[in-house]
Amino acid sequence: MTSYSDLDYAIVAFVDILGFSEMVKSDCENKNGNLKFFEVLRRLNAKTKSIMGCGIKQFSDSIIFTLSLSRNNYEKMIRILSDYQYELICQSIVCRGAISYGKHYEENEFMFSQALIEAYQLECTEAQYPRIVISNNLIDLYNEKSHSIEGVIRERDTLFFVDYFRGHDKEKLRMILKKFNDEMMNCSMKIKEKYYWLNEYWEYVFQEGLDFNKTRFERIE
Repeated sequence: MTSYSDLDYAIVAFVDILGFSEMVKSDCENKNGNLKFFEVLRRLNAKTKSIMGCGIKQFSDSIIFTLSLSRNNYEKMIRILSDYQYELICQSIVCRGAISYGKHYEENEFMFSQALIEAYQLECTEAQYPRIVISNNLIDLYNEKSHSIEGVIRERDTLFFVDYFRGHDKEKLRMILKKFNDEMMNCSMKIKEKYYWLNEYWEYVFQEGLDFNKTRFERIE
């Protein structure tokens, strides 16, 4: 019989693709027969698994990344998710998620994971914006209580998240955010807030203002 001591520790990331239902609808109703979003996700998942060597599974809008627990794999997971998020946003796809660690077991189609549950709960309650937050237990494990962690940034709400803009194409990201800005007029405020957050994140990373990023307050004359 398997016991608790038989379960290994792992680093697990739970990522949620935002607007996934509309992507599925777009692909399934495309009269040209092209599966744009299907191909983007399938290729990116295969590339990530083959190049970075991590476990990766997708079910609907949820993607799970796994690596065995070690400092090197913690740093590797940050790089994996930074590149993954950047590749997605280059296709105008945004996501959010969380990373945690804990006991974890998987075999073929079966997964039993304390780490996944914690990552899922953190994504649901704390991620909020298009960011992948890192659990406090993982931060504490490696004593990374500083602003200088490579590939990680801390926001004013004290949460650490994967810094997926830094080190990537500044102008390409500017054009993507401009496209989001042009298309969001009919979006709900909940969705607009996510785009406003992306604008502020870009401005912080590149230390430059976006001419299309509106200030939060406006005086009505």
